[in-house]
Amino acid sequence: MQRPVTEEIECPHCRERTNVVVPHDDVELKPSRSVAAFGDYTTVTCPNGHEYWVYFC
Repeated sequence: MQRPVTEEIECPHCRERTNVVVPHDDVELKPSRSVAAFGDYTTVTCPNGHEYWVYFC
């Protein structure tokens, strides 16, 4: 069983850093202010309350 991996990502609104759980350690993270119609992603809220999407590439 693989353990969850945590990465730090920068909010695209205010640049505040937030921890994100990613599916595996060799994934590239792409933050976005808008949601796409497809792809693997998670929704994140930074400490300042901004909601954004992080895509796993």
